[in-house]
Amino acid sequence: MVKVKNLNGTSNRVPLDGSSSWQEWWEKKKKRKFGECSRINCSVKAEVGAHVQKALINDRRWYIVPLCRACNSSKSENGFYVDEKDLEPVNQ
Repeated sequence: MVKVKNLNGTSNRVPLDGSSSWQEWWEKKKKRKFGECSRINCSVKAEVGAHVQKALINDRRWYIVPLCRACNSSKSENGFYVDEKDLEPVNQ
């Protein structure tokens, strides 16, 4: 697991490969469908491909991770933990 923080102000970003959503983009890259929210201890169905950054290491890349709407709306400065295998880096 890895600690991440939500990125704010990314709702206007769109995938550059022609995907209709970040969910579709993530599913193509990972070759699997969304399941539960990737946040540790959340069992709600994932609904959005959320933009996040790793919180505890010097990695400034952006990632897409499946989250439920509530976890995607989290503004926690401390961040939260997700399953690292669910992170997919976005080319910036």
